[in-house]
Amino acid sequence: MDAKFATKTRDQWFEIFKREGLIYSPIQTLTEVIDDPQSLANNYVTWFDHPVLGRTKMVGFPWDYSQTPASIRREAPELGQHTEEMLLELGYLWDNITKLKDEKVIH
Repeated sequence: MDAKFATKTRDQWFEIFKREGLIYSPIQTLTEVIDDPQSLANNYVTWFDHPVLGRTKMVGFPWDYSQTPASIRREAPELGQHTEEMLLELGYLWDNITKLKDEKVIH
C-alpha cells in the first residue's frame, strides 16, 4: 500500500476518496495540527503568555471536565529550577547541596 499511495499527493488521494464516497482524514504534520481550526476550537493547542518566550502556542489538554476544567496556569520549570527546594524538603543540608552542585551532579 505504501508504494501505491506514494504515486499521488495527499490532495490527489483526497479527491479520489471524495469522488468514491469514502470516509477519510489526513495524518497532519505538527505545523498543520497547531494551526488546525478544530485543534484551536477544542483547546488542544492554546495560547500562553510565557515569561521568557512571550506569547506562544502550547499543547492544551486533550480532555475537558465541566466540574474541574483544566488550564495552563504557569510555565514549565526550567532545568534544575526547583532542585534546591526539593532537596531541602527531602532533608538535604545546604552543605550537601553545594557539594552536589560542585560535583555537577545537579544544576
